[in-house]
Amino acid sequence: MALGLASKVALGGMAGAGAAGILAPEVLFGVSYLEGDPDQIRAAADVLDEIADAIDESFIAANAQAGIVWEKSSAPEVDAFKAFWNEQFGPAVLGISLKYRDMANACRAYADVIEKINHALRVLCWIMTMDMMFTIGYQVLTWKLLKMIMTRRALLLKVTANRFVLMLLPMFTYYVADSLAYASGQVLLPLALNYVGGVKTDLSGNDVRSLDHNLTTLREHFVANMVFDGVADGLGALMSRVPGLRTVATNVTLPNGTVLNTGNFLPRLTASTAYSMTLDAQHGDNPLPGTEHGLTAEEMYQKFIIHGTRSLIPRI
Repeated sequence: MALGLASKVALGGMAGAGAAGILAPEVLFGVSYLEGDPDQIRAAADVLDEIADAIDESFIAANAQAGIVWEKSSAPEVDAFKAFWNEQFGPAVLGISLKYRDMANACRAYADVIEKINHALRVLCWIMTMDMMFTIGYQVLTWKLLKMIMTRRALLLKVTANRFVLMLLPMFTYYVADSLAYASGQVLLPLALNYVGGVKTDLSGNDVRSLDHNLTTLREHFVANMVFDGVADGLGALMSRVPGLRTVATNVTLPNGTVLNTGNFLPRLTASTAYSMTLDAQHGDNPLPGTEHGLTAEEMYQKFIIHGTRSLIPRI
């Protein structure tokens, strides 16, 4: 099946967002990977164990020779030497050996932490990258969904003449269908990537594969997307009636007649901000920008990439 112009532009935007997520995860997502080479750290641990082994072997040999002294001799000086050896020198040597082994074990534990945390962060970056790509491509799907619903609007004329129903029911249906579809994507994509990446719990300890976690995520994104649709439509309608904002809310038409989606950029960007704040509020966090769990600069970078790209997709 041949792809339309909107789909081609959307795919190009998705590819660009994917490249940005792969090339600049630290800037785009605010991710800081743990430093250190696990293989080199484990090699250092092996050296520490070798030092501890050498200390133990040397002490065992020296202890055997020292034992001969008090086995074959008897004098106050010999008794003093035996007490010093068994009560002070021997425990001190053992303590040094144990410290080297503790350092070796700590190195191996840190190497494991680096691998596990960095792997979880990489999977998280995959999820956030795919989320950007999904949201860009979703522009074409949501247009088709709206078109499909609005073409059924005429059917309502056969069953009702209520103007209120005719005006609001199709839009409400779209809000519900759009929110359910988008929320499903927000659940299924991370779930698939977590399975592929072998991740069972997120950095907060939540079981990302559990039914309860994913149903909660579905509900949170459904509610947030309902807010998104309401804010986007409401602000778009308001801007179209304000003289100073009307130009900004007007789609750009190219010389060849192609109409871009530029008029919805500010409403969607504002709605996307409301979307994130709604998610934060459902998590029990303060949603205001600048707070501990509020909107971050990195999230706004992602929103500009997503909605800037969606603005360039030719309208269907």
